[in-house]
Parts: sequence; C-alpha cells; structure tokens
Amino acid sequence: MNCKKIKKLLQLYLDDALTFGEKQLVEKHLETCSTCRAELKPLSAMVRLIKSLPEVSTPPDFTENLMSKISQIKEKEREKIIPAWQISLKNLWNVPRYRYGFAAALTTAVVCFFAFTFLFNPSSLPNQKQAAAHQVEVTFTISGIKANQIAVAGDFNSWNTNANQLVDPDGDGIWTGKMQLEPGRYEYMLVVDDGKWVTDPNAKVYADDGFGSKNAVLFINNNG
Repeated sequence: MNCKKIKKLLQLYLDDALTFGEKQLVEKHLETCSTCRAELKPLSAMVRLIKSLPEVSTPPDFTENLMSKISQIKEKEREKIIPAWQISLKNLWNVPRYRYGFAAALTTAVVCFFAFTFLFNPSSLPNQKQAAAHQVEVTFTISGIKANQIAVAGDFNSWNTNANQLVDPDGDGIWTGKMQLEPGRYEYMLVVDDGKWVTDPNAKVYADDGFGSKNAVLFINNNG
C-alpha cells in the first residue's frame, strides 16, 4: 500500500475505525515509512489533546428545549404577514374553475416563453460544454467495507444502483471512483454486492432516509 492511501487511513486508524486487516497494513507500513510516521505524530497529538479535555454533559431537558425553540422559530415564520394579493390568489385557487383556468394559462405562458426564447435567441439553448464547465470532479474513497463490488447511488444519479461503480484495482480494500457533479447538496448510499444498501462509514454528515436508516450527505461548492 502506498503512502497516499495510508495517509487517507491515518485518522481512521487513530479513531480505531479500521478493520483488523487494514489496521495491520497501516502498522506494517508505519514501521518502514518515516514520512507517514511524521504525518501521524500531529494527528496523534491532536487526539490526545481532545481526549484530555473535560467531558461536558448536557442538561436532561436539552433535547426537549432545543426542539421547543425550533418549533417556536417555525411558528414565527408562519406568522409573518402575508401580502393581500397572496391571500386573494389563494382564495381563487380554492375555486375549481379558477384553479383549472389558471393552471392552463400558466402552462400556455411557459410554453410560449420558451418557444420565443429559443426561436429568437438560439444561443440560449442548453449547451453541454457550458453545463460541464459548472461541474466539479468529486472523488469517492470508501474503506472498511468487505465487498466484491461497491456502487454509489444517490439523488445525483436518480438512485441508480449500477450507474456509478467504484473500483479497487489494488485489492487492498480501498474503493475509489470519480464523478462530475454540479455544486449543491446530495444524499447517497453505497450498494454492496448488487443488493445490500450500506451507509458510507466515512461520511461527515448524515440525514434520515425515512426508512429507519441514514443517508450520507455530500456538499459540493464551486471550489470542489
């Protein structure tokens, strides 16, 4: 295993989050590599410092109070004054004949807008090169999962379980893959061996998937 891959595993090594085999590979490499040992020292010092800090406990009613404050904030947002024209529009929308007429008029207006825009200004048509210029190359690196095949499925590929396969050419348990994605927030999961959905253990942020599990969350900005 080369130094580049070892350095990616050092934090997981200190957190005791590696498999037994991965831990042995890292320790064997550290025995002969002074560069990686030097990389490990400041990380180890930081971990020791964090562990030496006094443990702070939250009050028993912390969660209840927090959720109460969140509810109050949401309620204040709802109580904001609604402009009269919005109220009138909402009342009209509740009348079926007006609602259907409005929907038809809106559809016609949208179709006409795009038709005239593209007819008189062809340069406004979607351009693949322009779209690609706004995309960012994202590298997925997955370790700590024993598998024969791993794919990434998320809302960036409509949760397609075959579209983005990761590779492990060295057979060292570190799976990688690259994608071109536009800046934004994405949720995803790993699909192991053509069927098992697994949460990315190396993700920094997670979100409930609505089915009792967690999706990994990926944030991409214009700088990658």
